[in-house]
Amino acid sequence: MADITVYYPPPRTHPGRELAAALLRRPATWAAAVTLLAFGLRVVALADVPPGWRDDELIETLVISRNILGGDLRFYYPDASGHEALYHALNALFLAWFGPGALGIRLLSAFLGTLAVPLTYALGRRLFGPAAGLTAAALLAVSFWGLMYSRVGIRHVTTPVWALAAFYWFWRGTTDDKPSSVVPFALSGLFFGLGFHSYFASRGAPLIPLAFLGYVALVAPGALRRRWRGLLVMAGVTALVALPLYVAIAAQPAAEARVGELALPLTEALAGDFGRLLDHAVAALAMPHATGDPEWLYNVPGRPVFGPLGAVAFWLGVALAAWSALMGLRRKRTTDYTDFTDSRMLESVKSVVPPLPATFVLIWWLVGISPSVLSVPPASLGHAILAQPAFYILAALPVAALARWGRVPGRWRAPAAGLLAALLVGVTAARDLPAYFGEWPARGMVRYLYRADVQDVADFVLRDPAAPWPADFGITGLLAGPWDRVALDLALGGRDDVRPRWFDPRRALLLWPDVSFAGYPGLESPYAAAFEPLPQDGLLPGDYTLGRVAPPVTPTLDGQVWLNEAPVCFANGLCWTAAAYAAGGWLEVQWRVEGALDLPPLPLISNPPPPGVYAGPRLYVFAQLVGPDGAFLVGDDGLWVDPLTLRGGDAFLQRHALPAPDGATVAAVLFGLYDPLTGERILTVFGDDHVRLELE
Repeated sequence: MADITVYYPPPRTHPGRELAAALLRRPATWAAAVTLLAFGLRVVALADVPPGWRDDELIETLVISRNILGGDLRFYYPDASGHEALYHALNALFLAWFGPGALGIRLLSAFLGTLAVPLTYALGRRLFGPAAGLTAAALLAVSFWGLMYSRVGIRHVTTPVWALAAFYWFWRGTTDDKPSSVVPFALSGLFFGLGFHSYFASRGAPLIPLAFLGYVALVAPGALRRRWRGLLVMAGVTALVALPLYVAIAAQPAAEARVGELALPLTEALAGDFGRLLDHAVAALAMPHATGDPEWLYNVPGRPVFGPLGAVAFWLGVALAAWSALMGLRRKRTTDYTDFTDSRMLESVKSVVPPLPATFVLIWWLVGISPSVLSVPPASLGHAILAQPAFYILAALPVAALARWGRVPGRWRAPAAGLLAALLVGVTAARDLPAYFGEWPARGMVRYLYRADVQDVADFVLRDPAAPWPADFGITGLLAGPWDRVALDLALGGRDDVRPRWFDPRRALLLWPDVSFAGYPGLESPYAAAFEPLPQDGLLPGDYTLGRVAPPVTPTLDGQVWLNEAPVCFANGLCWTAAAYAAGGWLEVQWRVEGALDLPPLPLISNPPPPGVYAGPRLYVFAQLVGPDGAFLVGDDGLWVDPLTLRGGDAFLQRHALPAPDGATVAAVLFGLYDPLTGERILTVFGDDHVRLELE
């Protein structure tokens, strides 16, 4: 009888179950999913949160990165109190590809912040296993702190990336089966060196393996004897890569002024006053559970890193790590370990956390928070950025411990650890994501610091992109540098058919264009009553109000008035049309722009500027009272409109405070134009360097 082969159809499978099974079998797949989540959280609404543009972002990108695009290549830039070049060189590529906007300014940080997540997984897995690595990576992905520095165009975000890469290869080198291999150590030294070129907090990263090797010398000296060549290579590569930075710094006087400005607790301690240093130490240690960064720029002030559950997990992780480190020292009395991964090390201590990795991450956390102890403000998230991954790895240690705990039946360990990890990550996400995307950007001080109201004006003007209204308008600001103007230009997309004029409402009133966004910042203005609200004002979501200047458009002061039928024009195109002097000591001058103003070059300069670089205005109005003999009595200089935004036909009033000195006889008012950089006066078309108005 012939054999009969019976074919059975394959069992039905469910794609969702197959995926779930694959995820359970392969933690790297989970890590990939967490990385995708992290990237999504870092790029979603990137132009809207933060809710506008901060000075630091604009300066670092539009000054330093743009200088690099212009061929100014250095290892260190003295702009803004000193900046390492690496982040700005990378950001210059994004600026060139995408232009000045959310992508050109912030996308690099989003990529780097995302990269820190899989690196945290890789290092956490190598130190404590996949449970710890996944949990720490997921916590970083959804954390307020992780999102904050991944969504602003500043260089802090590079620190965790280079540190994680350096620590990963350091640990690879120490645990390699071939003790003679120096390649992992060379790669570790490369990333340590790159950290020096990124942000000053990264300079503390090499101290972490150095302190850790001191512990190893006590616990497992045999391990050092097997790895000394690689460790020397790591130190040599680090020094070689970092050397150009220090050569550049040494060649620039006062290059690192910012570090000196921030190191107030250390300066006071060196002088014998330890009060501030101790206060900062307490604040830094309380960052996980009680206090946080006090600055609105990068935190809801005082908000700690973790919520209640996360803080408990963190401090339990610290306790586990400290206990394991102490037990490792204790067991050294009877056992000589010859390798970093000697299995007897774990078996001989009463801990579910390996002593050497536990000691390493504990040192990492303590060294990483030290800049927030030694500098102002206390508990700064930015200054403690080196410790950021260590915070989340320590918080993940209870998960790793539960996965190893012998008192839990083997079949229940993984589900229990997974449940704890899911709870910890879920609670953190529920706390941090609404805080970052909702609470923080809505706060008034955050809106002010990031110029959210300026963004609101741009959104209002461009609500119909095909026909922006109004195309010509005024907008009030403090004129504290060019950054308000730059922020609005970015928000408007650089459109040539939208033409804002900036003025300071405390001293100036824009007469034409007669439509202005005013009332913000909330400062007292003598011209507040000059505006009639427009019906569109209710459409503005922020603090600006939209109004039109009501006639008359002549000087508003009650006093002696001078009106010109034929304006007196200066050589740069600015013309005087009217003036008034009141007995209270105010001089009000009305100006009109005839054609395009002739101004000297005004490049963007960082704030603070590099040493020896002038960053002030190039056009001022001087106003003086003089006596009968022409003697100077009192003066007040300034220009409370932004001349770069003025156009032909514009008109404005501005006030000068000229109170007559007690007992002085005042004969005349003098005023004119000059360049504050050179002191050179600008002549009128008649050749005079001032206008003189006789007082009755």
